[in-house]
Formats: sequence, C-alpha cells, structure tokens
Amino acid sequence: MKNITFLDSIRCAVKGMKYAFKTEKNFKYYFFIALFFLILNILLKSTKLDYILYIIVTSGVLMAELANTAIEHVANAISGKYNEEIRLAKDIGSGIVLMQGFAFFIVEGIVFITKFV
Repeated sequence: MKNITFLDSIRCAVKGMKYAFKTEKNFKYYFFIALFFLILNILLKSTKLDYILYIIVTSGVLMAELANTAIEHVANAISGKYNEEIRLAKDIGSGIVLMQGFAFFIVEGIVFITKFV
C-alpha cells in the first residue's frame, strides 16, 4: 500500500523507528551508546568535523540496524520454519550492522584519541 502524502510516509517511518526502539535490544544499545558519545563530544568540545563524522557513523549504524530488522521481519513472514537461505540473509543483515558498528567505534575512537594526544 502506497502512502498518500509525504507526511504519511514520515508517519510510517516514525512508527517503524518506534517499533524498532521498543522491540530491538540492539537498536536500543546503539542508540544509547550514540547518546553517550554525543555527550562526550559535547564535553570535549569537539570540532564541526567531529560532529559531522559522528552524525554519519551514528546514522549509519542506526540505519543498518533498521534494515536488519526489516530483513528479519520479511524473512520470518516468508517462512515460519528453518530455511538455510533465510538464515544466510539474516546473518548477512547482522553482518551489515556489525561492520557499521565497527566503523562507528573506530571513528569515535580516533576522534577521542586525537583529543588526548
């Protein structure tokens, strides 16, 4: 079903994000870790570039988690029983989140190391 207006699209997107926050523990973990790093960025008086990098990696990891959640829901809807291809799709989706999570921590680590060196 297509959304009628742009505002309808935004409402659906917000509902999806709320659902992920309520039901996906990893989404919550990344959200609160990102909040922690935002507070650190503020306390350490980060530069504009630091904030731009923060926004890129934070949005990336949260988007990856949302995409993984969508993959899992579609896969579960397609087949309620074990299927090797579906397991692989879910594992690959989790790999996307893991890679983006590594990028998040590497970028934030570099930002904070440069503050103290």
